[in-house]
Amino acid sequence: MKFIQTFILTLLCACLVYFGFIYVSQFDQVKKTASPQESAKENDSALAAEETRPTKKAETTDHSLKGSKKAMDVILYNQMDAPRLYNGCEVTSLAMLLHYSGYEHVTKNALANEIKRVPLNYENGLKGDPHDGFVGDMENGPGLGVYHGPISQLAKKYAGDQVVDLTGKPVKKAIYQSLEKGYPVWVITTSTFDKTDNIETWNTPNGKIDVSFNEHSVVITGYDKEHVYLNNPYGQKNQKVDRDRFEDSWEQMGSQAIIIKA
Repeated sequence: MKFIQTFILTLLCACLVYFGFIYVSQFDQVKKTASPQESAKENDSALAAEETRPTKKAETTDHSLKGSKKAMDVILYNQMDAPRLYNGCEVTSLAMLLHYSGYEHVTKNALANEIKRVPLNYENGLKGDPHDGFVGDMENGPGLGVYHGPISQLAKKYAGDQVVDLTGKPVKKAIYQSLEKGYPVWVITTSTFDKTDNIETWNTPNGKIDVSFNEHSVVITGYDKEHVYLNNPYGQKNQKVDRDRFEDSWEQMGSQAIIIKA
């Protein structure tokens, strides 16, 4: 009798273990075959957790001065071509600018005849001021040059309000933004396109000013990250010049710039 009780008890325990195993297996299977909606919720939760993690702020860099503008096809005039203008770089550069803006009939020599002029040396010992007009003899020398004021006034005789004098503006606005808009730029720089030590202080009718016989005028036609491109009235079209050095020379000469919004 005791044997039978032991057998029955063992059989019951075996049944319990068997059915327990079946139940656990079915539960795991149900968990593995969860509905697509439940799976989607789990994935959404994971994505939400990922999106709430702090992210690195995107770096922003001003590339406005590191871009480029392909050199424009501005006509080249040579100040040494007959009739020669030995010191006529400013009016020769203005003739290029006017031609590009549609005033094709205007010559460098016509502008030379129209620009206001002042003596290199006054009888009272004062020197001419390039803010008043061309200083000295433009055709054969000796002479110095002329600055943006008289050049701007002369340009307005042809192009009127389309002429914009950007002198004194930062290089980005005066030159690079103008080029990006399709406007070549008349500027004053130096003959070496670099800062010069050849600076003199003159007493003029308007007071003391610093001048240099290395002063030169060109038309800026384009730029890239390392260079500016310019029409040099000594006879070079789209000449490539170091950008940093040019900017130094341009600022040293008073940050002078003129465009024509044709």
